[in-house]
Amino acid sequence: MPRTTGSPDRSSWSRFDTPGSTVYLAGDRRTAYAETLAVARVANDFRNAIAFAARQFDVPVEEVSKMVQDDWTRNGNMVPGWLPASWRDGRLMYRLHVTEPRRWIDLTAAESIAALNRHLGEQLADTFGTGVITLATLAVEDREATTHIAQWLREQVLDDGNYAAGVRAHSKNGGGICWAYWMRRKDNALGTDPVTVLDETEIHRNDPDLNYVLAMYGLDCR
Repeated sequence: MPRTTGSPDRSSWSRFDTPGSTVYLAGDRRTAYAETLAVARVANDFRNAIAFAARQFDVPVEEVSKMVQDDWTRNGNMVPGWLPASWRDGRLMYRLHVTEPRRWIDLTAAESIAALNRHLGEQLADTFGTGVITLATLAVEDREATTHIAQWLREQVLDDGNYAAGVRAHSKNGGGICWAYWMRRKDNALGTDPVTVLDETEIHRNDPDLNYVLAMYGLDCR
């Protein structure tokens, strides 16, 4: 989704979004599912709220949980811990290829972390109250910090005189590698970015990689 410079609230942005358009890629299917479905996990806040209500009304936790699930279903909301069939039906798994040689900023490298501290450390500390920039800073839920880091990186000219295609980073959920690709040609109205769709496949309930991630997150899928 294209992001605009004037957006005052970046809380809904993804981790390395910048003003402009960003495409996220994963190195394998399980990592793609893990990144996409992370938001569907039942958070501790929800579990605590259910437990609190059960204590207050002296009702079993399972009964309160079912009442909440039924209420959410009636209102057309996604039930916590459940992935509806419409999620699968409305999405495809794409396999992409960046067709030109690209330079990526490797955010898993110590040199990259050192450069961020050297050039952005003081600014981030003053603006967002961050301390020393580490891998944890890049994985934090504070989108103001991570998107401002990404915006600064997008504007930098590399040693070879070119701009970076995007960033390479560990999945914050563990597992594989992810990339954030900044679509400069599209944003600058210069034509099509060098990204080719190799194939696209439907997402089925018996997909072993999907089921692996569902089990890992404690989710069910209709």
